[in-house]
Amino acid sequence: MKPTALGLAGLFALSLAVAGCTEQDLEESPEVGDESAFGTNEDDFTSANATLLDFEFDGEAVASSSDALASKVRAQLLYTVGHFNEVGSGPRLNAVTLSNLKAEPLAGGLVRIRYRARLPVAWNTANKLPSAYTLILPKRVDAQGQASFFSNWGAVCADTHGHTLTTANIWYHYRPNLYSCTPNATDFTVTTAKVTTSPLNSVAKYPEYHRVWEDGALDVVAVFGKNEVGGSTSEDAGVAAYSEFVRALRSLYPKAATTPLALPESVGVGFPDITFEAEADAGRVTVTTLLVDELASASPAFDRRFAELSPGADLIFYGGHAGLGANVRALTKKAQFFPAKYQLLFLNGCDTFSYEDDALAATRKLLNPTDPSGARYLDVLRNAMPAYFHSLPSAAAALLVALEERATPRTYAQIFKQIDPAQVVLVTGEEDNAFHPKLELGKRWSGLEARDTVAYNETRAYITDELPAGKYVFELTPEASAPGGDADLYVRTGQAPTATSTYKCASYKLNSNERCFVTLVKPGRVHLLTRGDKKSTSSSYLVRGFQSLD
Repeated sequence: MKPTALGLAGLFALSLAVAGCTEQDLEESPEVGDESAFGTNEDDFTSANATLLDFEFDGEAVASSSDALASKVRAQLLYTVGHFNEVGSGPRLNAVTLSNLKAEPLAGGLVRIRYRARLPVAWNTANKLPSAYTLILPKRVDAQGQASFFSNWGAVCADTHGHTLTTANIWYHYRPNLYSCTPNATDFTVTTAKVTTSPLNSVAKYPEYHRVWEDGALDVVAVFGKNEVGGSTSEDAGVAAYSEFVRALRSLYPKAATTPLALPESVGVGFPDITFEAEADAGRVTVTTLLVDELASASPAFDRRFAELSPGADLIFYGGHAGLGANVRALTKKAQFFPAKYQLLFLNGCDTFSYEDDALAATRKLLNPTDPSGARYLDVLRNAMPAYFHSLPSAAAALLVALEERATPRTYAQIFKQIDPAQVVLVTGEEDNAFHPKLELGKRWSGLEARDTVAYNETRAYITDELPAGKYVFELTPEASAPGGDADLYVRTGQAPTATSTYKCASYKLNSNERCFVTLVKPGRVHLLTRGDKKSTSSSYLVRGFQSLD
């Protein structure tokens, strides 16, 4: 089934919710005391609206002590978020590299900090690519100095767009090139950065379509956060965006089965968990939509539900407040992952490119020891600029539609042209993507798929046809529309397994997410057994087998 004639243009027309990069994102400054803020993990970079540039410069700051010098530099570089947002661009703070970092005493118990920095910036290509750029930053970076800077310069060197300006959020609103801002040598440091094009820029990279569809299905989890915690009506821009996305899914998949079955025209907060299941030309499409107050403080019930859905998802979408990185970090911590499972993660909030850290890559490296970069099975989409609630539904739909239409694959740059260009969407981790439209995979096993339900200690048995020698994956995932179960999967070659640890597949949470890898050195059959492992609860599941691409 093809998407209906509504198309993406119609989805944009649906997205009329109030703009939503609001005060919640800007209430407090990110932690500046973490020396690990400067990472070394770097991925390739693809965008339709930006080019990755390296800004190299000598910096200077003043503080009241010489301890934690890197953290003090980060406090100063935080202002580059507002500085570059002024020209529609965004820095990647965690990928800063520092050298020649040293301090020297000044009068009055102060110290001067000098450093050399290389700062990657997603530069909006609506502007000419510079070869040099003047950076104007606050000079004194300790608490007293920043309070003084706010008092003296906040009213004239910041553009709040209706937000309340505070000492904690001035860095975000900082606009040193405003006509009213007249920097002096006492309170500002001015340096000229040498600008070069990063070698990490990629072109014509595709999502890994063959990996998305290796099991014959497209599974999507779309999480929307509210604008205000406790928002209960469509007056809340996050609630409105969630309702608009559900409405878009109904237009894209008019014959989809939904859980709950009966949905009102506007779902709102009364339906915070909806599953759509549809048959498309490419195969089965399942989309589960979740509405949450705030990811960083989400309930245990949400955490359990998300942990059920995330291992088997091909696409995980989050739309809402970045919370200065707190919400996106919470999402990645709550997610559970299968090894060797390719996924796309779209963190669609304010300036998520600036707030990213290396925690997710570190988690993935532990899960996949043969992948030292942590990027082989993961592409992460972020924004160099703010995302707004009114554009979240169409952004999610653009990626969903692109992945579903695997017969006409699109590059990331082509997909991003369907998303509000003001967001400056980009992707990292795609440097090892192998897919291209002429990729030949050869003759492959058509696979196994079965749905069923088991009570506690009840079992079901399955057997494959005789398979040629090769590598295979067998996995168990919860039925998306029936949460709360815990089934186990057992796999054995040649004969039926028994329900012992010898044959049990690795489990990735106390739910029905389990995965086994089987290598057949000669043709043979694979036997599977499922067993209910939760008392007083039936466990509905989907069991699948497919030929490995590795």
